[in-house]
Amino acid sequence: MQGLFADAKGVTSSLCGLMLALASATCVAQAQGTTAASPEAASPSLPVRAATAPVAATPSTSSATPATSAAPMSRERFDELEARAPITTRFPAGTIKSDEQAQKALDEAAEDRQAMDLRYILDQRACYPKFLVADCLEAARDRKRLAEKRIKQVEYEAKVFQRQATVDDRDRSLADQRAKDEQDAARRQQEQKDKEASSARKVEESNAKNREVQQRIDQNKDVPADYRVRQHEAEVRRQQAEEAARAPERAANAAQRQRRIQEAEEHRLEVERKKAENERERAERKKKQQQDSSTTAPAAK
Repeated sequence: MQGLFADAKGVTSSLCGLMLALASATCVAQAQGTTAASPEAASPSLPVRAATAPVAATPSTSSATPATSAAPMSRERFDELEARAPITTRFPAGTIKSDEQAQKALDEAAEDRQAMDLRYILDQRACYPKFLVADCLEAARDRKRLAEKRIKQVEYEAKVFQRQATVDDRDRSLADQRAKDEQDAARRQQEQKDKEASSARKVEESNAKNREVQQRIDQNKDVPADYRVRQHEAEVRRQQAEEAARAPERAANAAQRQRRIQEAEEHRLEVERKKAENERERAERKKKQQQDSSTTAPAAK
């Protein structure tokens, strides 16, 4: 019997606590309604901080205290964000194919997250005047959870694309650098081969010249030195004899060339003399004709 009365006492205490919590929530809602009806509620900017849940809330409602996160936002901007399609509709899975799309998705996700937080605050405030506060707050949390899931899905895909793009850029850069290094290595190897071939060719040419000189030395090692001198002197005398034999011919050619020059000069002088004589004869004839014409004119009168 004592246990039964104890259980009944505990139930009564719980019911009393619940009634007090509902009463407190009603008072808070009325106070908020009065505040919303004040001139300050007509401001175009939505509130930043949500109302605090009642202090005497039950365990089921104590965890529904809204957070303070959203930045100030105008009513027009808030309505615009809420009116557009869900972010998963604007960015379906697999449609982010460029850095521009990925950045745009992240920017719009940040805007949707801000609108979602603000909507959650407004939904919480709308729940407090209701009788079933806990159910209303749970529904608000479910709506926020669904919206956040969509936002995270798009954010995840955009960030994965950006990370993959960064990895691809790094791989391309490494591949380009590797190809450049291979080309440089091949070029240096070819240059080294060309230098070695040129050096080998020069060494071979030098060895060939040395062998040729040594061969001449070996061929003339049994020939006396004075014999080579006499052979050189004989060659010089032969060349002098040939020059002496050609001397009369060269002299005759020079004399003939001088004679032709003299004849050409005489011919030029003769031509000039005849030209001057012809000019003098024409002048005399012209003068004589003028004199004849001057003497004939008076006789005619």
